[in-house]
Amino acid sequence: MRVVIIGLSILTLSACGAAGSETGTQDAVGPCGNIQPILNARSEGEPFGSLQGANKMMGDTPLPDTFIGMHKAFGAACTASVMDGFGAGSTIYTYSCPLFEGNSMGRDAERADAEAAFAMAASEMRACLGEAWETAEDTENGDYQVYHKFTYKPVAMADSASGFTVDPAFLEMSYTPFMRGRGGPSGWQVVLQFQAQIDAPAEE
Repeated sequence: MRVVIIGLSILTLSACGAAGSETGTQDAVGPCGNIQPILNARSEGEPFGSLQGANKMMGDTPLPDTFIGMHKAFGAACTASVMDGFGAGSTIYTYSCPLFEGNSMGRDAERADAEAAFAMAASEMRACLGEAWETAEDTENGDYQVYHKFTYKPVAMADSASGFTVDPAFLEMSYTPFMRGRGGPSGWQVVLQFQAQIDAPAEE
């Protein structure tokens, strides 16, 4: 089922910010401190560029388009990524934060913890995005036994002329007793992800 919700409440963002940690990443401060630094970085010339830390590693090899996220959302270590080749040459930038990853395949064992992480993030998104954003809700996905997703986008956002348009942000909770994809985790998972799209210049 998909439901669109428009007209979210507004919360003053002046108190939002971040504080440094010993690892160099930034911890959230203020009522919108988890999401506002990411929203600010999303509008940069290179989206999320200011939040890109060192390259993540695969063994001894640095991954050229995947970076340690410098801002923690809801205490989660996040990842910034850059992906090319979408639509008519679009580049997609993401900032992804796994808010909860279960350790059990059992459906009931960690459900309360997953739902609490999802509810906390949904509450801040609802309070801080404001009336200029709308929310779509999905509660069904054939790949999961339990599924709940909020997709967020500005009300006035136009589709990309490239033929491919990414959602600016989503919050997703899912449960499956099976592996996700090729060797992915099973159990409960809650992910908050922000995205931005830069289209290639139109050919004259």
